[in-house]
Amino acid sequence: MNGEGDNMFMCKDVVENIMGYIDQELDLRTLEELEKHTGMCPECKAFVDTYKRMLELAGKLRERSFVTPEIRSRLKILLNSKIKPN
Repeated sequence: MNGEGDNMFMCKDVVENIMGYIDQELDLRTLEELEKHTGMCPECKAFVDTYKRMLELAGKLRERSFVTPEIRSRLKILLNSKIKPN
């Protein structure tokens, strides 16, 4: 999320927290902000839904062991490279 005191959850915050969201590792405040943002941002909702669906189709959502720290890091770099600057 953004710096302390900055309550505005942005699209880049969704990308940064997607793995924690999928792994159900977000703190309650971040989870609420992410869900609030995706409720108002159709692009982020589509991104989260597509990502979850991709994992379901791969049959890996419950196993999650295929997501190694290296894959997680590479995925985060790739997703960050796709974010348009604000």
